[in-house]
Amino acid sequence: MRKIIGLVALLLIVSIGLYTYWNYMRVYDDGVREGVVQKFSRKGDVFKTYEGELLGGGFGRVGAGFQAQYFYFSVEDPQVAGFIEQNAGKNLTLHFIKYKKSLPWRGENYNAKNQEPGQYIVDKAEVSQAQRPAGNEDYNNPESQNPIPY
Repeated sequence: MRKIIGLVALLLIVSIGLYTYWNYMRVYDDGVREGVVQKFSRKGDVFKTYEGELLGGGFGRVGAGFQAQYFYFSVEDPQVAGFIEQNAGKNLTLHFIKYKKSLPWRGENYNAKNQEPGQYIVDKAEVSQAQRPAGNEDYNNPESQNPIPY
């Protein structure tokens, strides 16, 4: 009888551990989003976290109308948060990782606001490079550009 109780307790502990890892610790998705950070702040009652809102390019269709593409995210690293604060208003590329379920010390839960539910954590940020037209011209050197015919 003691073996059965011990085995059931072990299976219960392993099941809880696997559930916790699968939903809270394992990275479910990662990728990049590009746009302009229009809101960025540090907030929280117990756990102070950096929270941001990115306005992406283009529009998404919602019902009969169109809606701007917003991306809500959290930042854990103070250096990444400082970079985003310094470059707010510029076109940024943010690399994020996504967890299925949220933990309060990682940031806010934006399940109701983001297109796909989950907790998005930005771990890298850089200023986006403008897309240049295809060709062999060196756009930093005006002498190499062909003049426009009149």
